[in-house]
Amino acid sequence: MDRRKFMIGVGSLAAGSAATIGTGAVSQFTSGDRHISVETVGDAKAYIALQRPENGLSDDGDTRNGNFVEFNNKKLGLDFTSDNPTSARSGDPEEGNSLGGSGVNPDSTYYFDETFEIRNLSNNSGSGVGEVEVWINENINGITFYTGTSAGSRTPINSNNREGLSPGQAVNIGVKIVQEDLDSDDMDGTFEVVAQELGNGL
Repeated sequence: MDRRKFMIGVGSLAAGSAATIGTGAVSQFTSGDRHISVETVGDAKAYIALQRPENGLSDDGDTRNGNFVEFNNKKLGLDFTSDNPTSARSGDPEEGNSLGGSGVNPDSTYYFDETFEIRNLSNNSGSGVGEVEVWINENINGITFYTGTSAGSRTPINSNNREGLSPGQAVNIGVKIVQEDLDSDDMDGTFEVVAQELGNGL
């Protein structure tokens, strides 16, 4: 919120006079009707966009793990089941691949680097406006979201490890799956992506 200070100047009184001048206080105010317009768009085009990395706005456009991304009712979802038979060899993320796998192995650990991205599409008016921190809240046994693409660089992204994004910037998010820690062989879960303006703590 832009809070500005207003100063009221009081001109000099006629010589020899003395008075006390006070300012009025508003007891109540009601504006006339004002207009607001809100357009709901899909996750891929919102101010904080959740996108498939190969949709043309990615810093790393050639990743194939975007095949595990689905958009249902304009909302991003991740599908690593036989309902989404894709693999790293798949070309078009909108199409299935008969050569694709249908799940993870027993007693296995998978890293799916750069599966989706979080992109800051907010406006930039300078002076740090539009700078945000992003992270993911989740409580899914066996699932970890992370940044990085190698054993030494993969770092969980959560409220303790946030990623700063300027307007136009994106961070690619990987998905780690530890099968033996999953609650069941066929499980569903939810996660939450959070963005917060720098210095405007939650």
